[in-house]
Amino acid sequence: MDNIQAVGQAISRYIAAVELADRDISARELSKFGHWLGMDTPVNRITTEQVFRYQEEFAASKADANQRLAPVKAFLASLHKQKATEVNLGASIRVRRAYVRRAPTRFRDRPPEPILITEEGHARLTAELKDLDERVRPEVTEQLRSAAADKDFSENAPYSAAKHKLSEVRTRINRIRRTLNAASIQVGDSTDVVELGVVVTLRNLIEDEPVEYQIVGAGEPLGHGGVSVKSPVGRAVLEKRVGDVVEVETPMGLHRYRIEKIERR
Repeated sequence: MDNIQAVGQAISRYIAAVELADRDISARELSKFGHWLGMDTPVNRITTEQVFRYQEEFAASKADANQRLAPVKAFLASLHKQKATEVNLGASIRVRRAYVRRAPTRFRDRPPEPILITEEGHARLTAELKDLDERVRPEVTEQLRSAAADKDFSENAPYSAAKHKLSEVRTRINRIRRTLNAASIQVGDSTDVVELGVVVTLRNLIEDEPVEYQIVGAGEPLGHGGVSVKSPVGRAVLEKRVGDVVEVETPMGLHRYRIEKIERR
């Protein structure tokens, strides 16, 4: 885990990659979480105990607990994906499933809006769906059956954990299927401008540091260094060229970037 980030720096970079629709709530809740931990705290020093305590003290008794905890859970999970933390601290946060009102029939019959996606992203989603459907879900279902054999559900922690995990797996499977059903694969070979699929190297003109992002479609796994075309960074650099300067608003203030390189890998 080289180049250890401070919490404030990690939050700023994470928010810059969050899609615009989720940006305000994520920025607000992560700012609270960051100040509670200490913005200068190295991310690899965050502990499971701290995450549990934050959940209990700041959100567990609130009516809007899901709204407050979901951005923190996603942020901590992203740190683990980037190998910035040894374990996924986001797994320590339990977000309850919210009731979702079904749309009227006349809206359900409409075809989904096309989702632009890279060929690589489509392949990753397809592989993830296959693994979840054929391996993970059967394994968790069997764990649930084994735990249910105890029949004392009131104090059966393995049963509760397996039930929660199965719910998460089913939700992820459904989300991937919706994305793939609406996916429109974009294939390109140009590096003249920033577009879906390219890797763009930016120079932070305030901190004088380089940062590299791959521009991916909405719904694609971000992976290491991925940023959605609908995120503030993605929207700012799209269709721009090498040498262009863009501005991105983050929880830590306004950031200015110069596009230094556009490439495909």
